[in-house]
Amino acid sequence: MGRLLVFMTVSTNGFFEGTNHDISWHNVDEEVHQFAIELLAATDTILFGRRTYQLFEDFWPKIPDDSTTPKPILEIAHLINNVNKIVYSKTLDRVQEKNNWKNVKLAREVDPGEISRLKRERDKNLTVGGSNLAVTLAELGLIDEVQIMINPVVLEQGTPLLQGIRKKLALKLLRTRVFNSGNVLLCYETLKH
Repeated sequence: MGRLLVFMTVSTNGFFEGTNHDISWHNVDEEVHQFAIELLAATDTILFGRRTYQLFEDFWPKIPDDSTTPKPILEIAHLINNVNKIVYSKTLDRVQEKNNWKNVKLAREVDPGEISRLKRERDKNLTVGGSNLAVTLAELGLIDEVQIMINPVVLEQGTPLLQGIRKKLALKLLRTRVFNSGNVLLCYETLKH
């Protein structure tokens, strides 16, 4: 049975993105790339909100065509480009597969029954891409695990992690991991009430 996993990268002061959706401050190295490969290899489906989906769709399909791309980034691109993708959006008219972008489906709203069915039927995880979608899924009680990668950087301003959540999300620490880059991964199980 799969689990619904939220993975978010944040600054030390809790912003998942800087001003104007900037994520150029993400602190990545070979060890972080290897972690990303492991996370994606254990993922059956990525659940996207519109904005995160559009960022991924604009960036990752181009990577395999760049001959200068390092091997770990190519592996990450291959996994992202081929994994199942569900985009939750009321404003997109359609989503489309292309040469390096496969297995994508559009949904207008989150169906808790459908998410529960996917978790039951999958051996791998469903992984959430996007803070707004993560808030919706948390408020519906669908999230099983939250993984937060804290980067060793403080931002002047930005968007706080899980901004706008209206329901307490109780967590139990499962494990931590410290990376040589100074990143710290915190993995939490959600406590169901």
